[in-house]
Amino acid sequence: MDTNRLTQQQETQENIVNNCQCCADNVVQFDPVHFSILYPQFAELDNSTIMQYFRMAEMILDNSPNSPVKDLNKRETLYFLLVCHIATLSSRGDGLVGMITSATEGKVSVSVAALANANWFNQTACGAMYWQATMPYRLGVRYIGYRKR
Repeated sequence: MDTNRLTQQQETQENIVNNCQCCADNVVQFDPVHFSILYPQFAELDNSTIMQYFRMAEMILDNSPNSPVKDLNKRETLYFLLVCHIATLSSRGDGLVGMITSATEGKVSVSVAALANANWFNQTACGAMYWQATMPYRLGVRYIGYRKR
């Protein structure tokens, strides 16, 4: 890791208090250095790769003022989990996609479950945590009433 990036990480780590340091205009401004500090297993990834994973994550979780996750600290944490999940999947390469449901050894046989909803997220620890953390935003029907005047 180059010294410039290490210095950035140390400065960011000093500035991190338990609140969202990178949120403005009701959207999360993703900080790849902060992400690398919290998830050191991805410290070797360059910032442009991490930002590309964040853009992918934004396709899964709305990062607009209309997002169902209004608390920006929670939304930032959910983005960190999603980026971790995507980075973990990417590090595995372009091999088999899906969850292995059964395998045999003689005459090699592998069965894979289709990826849908929780199956895709449950492939990694970060994905499983994201799936559980977003449960309140997925359950039930939202009813927004209006007041008669």
